[in-house]
Amino acid sequence: MNDKKEKQFIFPENITSDYGVFLGMSLKEIAVYVLPILIACLVFLFLPPHSIKWILIKLAVSIFILTILLAVLTSKPVKSRNNIRLLQYLKMKSSYNKRQHKFFIAKRKDVDRGKGGRF
Repeated sequence: MNDKKEKQFIFPENITSDYGVFLGMSLKEIAVYVLPILIACLVFLFLPPHSIKWILIKLAVSIFILTILLAVLTSKPVKSRNNIRLLQYLKMKSSYNKRQHKFFIAKRKDVDRGKGGRF
Protein backbone atom coordinates (compact mmCIF):
# COMPACT_ATOMS: atom_id res chain seq x y z
CA MET A 1 0.00 0.00 0.00
CA ASN A 2 1.54 3.18 -1.19
CA ASP A 3 -0.70 5.72 0.54
CA LYS A 4 0.96 9.07 0.11
CA LYS A 5 -1.01 12.00 1.43
CA GLU A 6 -0.13 15.29 -0.15
CA LYS A 7 -0.24 18.48 1.81
CA GLN A 8 -3.14 20.69 0.75
CA PHE A 9 -3.22 24.43 1.09
CA ILE A 10 -6.59 26.12 1.21
CA PHE A 11 -6.78 29.86 0.73
CA PRO A 12 -10.20 31.35 1.43
CA GLU A 13 -11.55 33.99 -0.93
CA ASN A 14 -12.34 36.51 1.77
CA ILE A 15 -8.81 37.41 2.86
CA THR A 16 -6.68 40.38 1.86
CA SER A 17 -2.98 41.09 2.04
CA ASP A 18 -3.57 44.34 3.94
CA TYR A 19 -3.09 44.59 7.67
CA GLY A 20 -6.09 46.34 9.19
CA VAL A 21 -4.93 49.01 11.62
CA PHE A 22 -8.13 50.96 12.28
CA LEU A 23 -11.62 49.71 11.33
CA GLY A 24 -10.04 47.26 8.89
CA MET A 25 -8.25 50.01 6.95
CA SER A 26 -4.55 49.78 6.20
CA LEU A 27 -2.02 52.52 6.96
CA LYS A 28 -1.93 53.46 3.28
CA GLU A 29 -5.70 53.94 3.12
CA ILE A 30 -5.63 56.03 6.29
CA ALA A 31 -2.77 58.18 4.95
CA VAL A 32 -4.36 58.64 1.51
CA TYR A 33 -8.04 59.09 2.39
CA VAL A 34 -8.51 59.99 6.05
CA LEU A 35 -5.48 62.12 6.91
CA PRO A 36 -6.03 64.86 4.26
CA ILE A 37 -9.71 65.21 5.21
CA LEU A 38 -8.78 65.30 8.90
CA ILE A 39 -6.25 68.08 8.26
CA ALA A 40 -8.80 70.00 6.17
CA CYS A 41 -11.35 69.69 8.98
CA LEU A 42 -8.84 70.97 11.53
CA VAL A 43 -8.01 73.95 9.31
CA PHE A 44 -11.75 74.57 8.90
CA LEU A 45 -12.20 74.56 12.69
CA PHE A 46 -9.47 77.16 13.25
CA LEU A 47 -10.81 79.62 10.66
CA PRO A 48 -12.63 82.66 12.08
CA PRO A 49 -15.23 83.41 13.54
CA HIS A 50 -14.32 81.98 16.92
CA SER A 51 -17.54 82.25 18.89
CA ILE A 52 -18.82 79.14 20.68
CA LYS A 53 -21.83 78.86 18.37
CA TRP A 54 -19.70 78.85 15.21
CA ILE A 55 -17.14 76.46 16.66
CA LEU A 56 -19.91 73.98 17.54
CA ILE A 57 -21.39 74.29 14.04
CA LYS A 58 -17.97 73.75 12.45
CA LEU A 59 -17.30 70.80 14.75
CA ALA A 60 -20.63 69.20 13.82
CA VAL A 61 -19.93 69.65 10.09
CA SER A 62 -16.42 68.23 10.48
CA ILE A 63 -17.64 65.20 12.43
CA PHE A 64 -20.38 64.62 9.83
CA ILE A 65 -17.84 64.71 6.97
CA LEU A 66 -15.46 62.33 8.78
CA THR A 67 -18.33 59.96 9.61
CA ILE A 68 -19.46 59.82 5.98
CA LEU A 69 -15.87 59.24 4.84
CA LEU A 70 -15.30 56.39 7.30
CA ALA A 71 -18.67 54.85 6.43
CA VAL A 72 -17.83 54.82 2.72
CA LEU A 73 -14.33 53.45 3.30
CA THR A 74 -15.31 50.68 5.69
CA SER A 75 -18.62 49.48 4.25
CA LYS A 76 -18.63 46.13 2.49
CA PRO A 77 -21.56 45.83 0.06
CA VAL A 78 -21.04 42.17 -0.91
CA LYS A 79 -21.90 40.01 2.11
CA SER A 80 -20.22 36.87 0.83
CA ARG A 81 -16.93 38.67 0.04
CA ASN A 82 -15.53 40.51 3.06
CA ASN A 83 -12.48 41.75 1.18
CA ILE A 84 -14.42 43.94 -1.28
CA ARG A 85 -15.11 47.45 -0.06
CA LEU A 86 -17.56 49.99 -1.45
CA LEU A 87 -14.99 51.96 -3.50
CA GLN A 88 -13.64 48.79 -5.13
CA TYR A 89 -17.19 47.60 -5.81
CA LEU A 90 -18.16 50.88 -7.47
CA LYS A 91 -14.97 50.88 -9.59
CA MET A 92 -15.63 47.30 -10.72
CA LYS A 93 -19.24 48.13 -11.51
CA SER A 94 -18.33 51.23 -13.54
CA SER A 95 -15.60 49.40 -15.47
CA TYR A 96 -18.10 46.63 -16.22
CA ASN A 97 -20.61 49.17 -17.52
CA LYS A 98 -17.94 50.93 -19.64
CA ARG A 99 -16.65 47.81 -21.34
CA GLN A 100 -17.64 46.82 -24.83
CA HIS A 101 -20.70 44.60 -24.79
CA LYS A 102 -21.02 41.90 -27.40
CA PHE A 103 -24.45 40.87 -28.54
CA PHE A 104 -24.92 37.83 -30.73
CA ILE A 105 -28.02 37.97 -32.86
CA ALA A 106 -29.46 34.81 -34.28
CA LYS A 107 -29.91 34.68 -38.03
CA ARG A 108 -33.38 35.48 -39.26
CA LYS A 109 -35.45 32.75 -40.76
CA ASP A 110 -36.49 33.25 -44.34
CA VAL A 111 -39.90 34.91 -44.41
CA ASP A 112 -42.30 34.73 -47.30
CA ARG A 113 -42.16 38.13 -48.88
CA GLY A 114 -45.79 38.20 -49.86
CA LYS A 115 -47.37 37.11 -46.57
CA GLY A 116 -46.26 39.51 -43.96
CA GLY A 117 -44.18 42.30 -42.72
CA ARG A 118 -40.61 42.24 -41.75
CA PHE A 119 -41.15 41.31 -38.13
